[in-house]
Amino acid sequence: MNLYIRFLLLNIKRLFWSQKCSIFDECVTPFRVAPTDLDLNFHMNNGKYLSIMDLGRFDLLLKTKNFYSLALNGHFPVVVSESIRFKKSLAPFQRFDLITQIESFDSRDFFISQKFRVVEEGRVKTYAVGYMKGRFKKRGRKSSLKTHELFTLMGERPRNEQMSPLAGYQNSIEKELFVGE
Repeated sequence: MNLYIRFLLLNIKRLFWSQKCSIFDECVTPFRVAPTDLDLNFHMNNGKYLSIMDLGRFDLLLKTKNFYSLALNGHFPVVVSESIRFKKSLAPFQRFDLITQIESFDSRDFFISQKFRVVEEGRVKTYAVGYMKGRFKKRGRKSSLKTHELFTLMGERPRNEQMSPLAGYQNSIEKELFVGE
C-alpha cells in the first residue's frame, strides 16, 4: 500500500512541478525511509530497495512526459533482470536521493543504473547501487518493442546503440542462470 501512495504522490508532483527531460537525462528522485520500509533490524528492507527502484524508473518516464501516452496505447515496461549491491544501510526517516539513468541499450533492452545517495556531513555518499535490464511490451503483442520503436513513440533521437561492459556482463550472467532449463 505504501508504494501506491508514493506512486500517487509522485504522479501529482510530476504533473504540476516538473520540467520535461530526455529519457537519457539523469533523474533524481528524493525519498525518505518510511516506517513501513523497515525490517527487523530497523533499517530499510533489502526488498524495498528494488521497489523504490521501480518508482525511480517510473519517475524517469513521468519526467519525459510520455508515461501516460505510452500507458494509454498499451505500452508498459517490464524488468528482465536486476541486481543490487549494498554498501551502507538506510536508517528510519533518513532522506536519500535515487539517481536513475539509462546507461546503455541494445535493439530491445535498456540497461539502467540506479544509485541510492545520501548527503552526509556535506558530502554525497552512495549507500547502494542497483542495475537492471528492462524492456517495453505492448498489450496483445507477444514480442517486445524494439528500442527504436519506443524512441520514435517518445519523440527521442537516440544515440547509437551502445552496450556498456556492465550490460555485457549482465547478459552473460543471465545466460548462465538458465543453462539446461
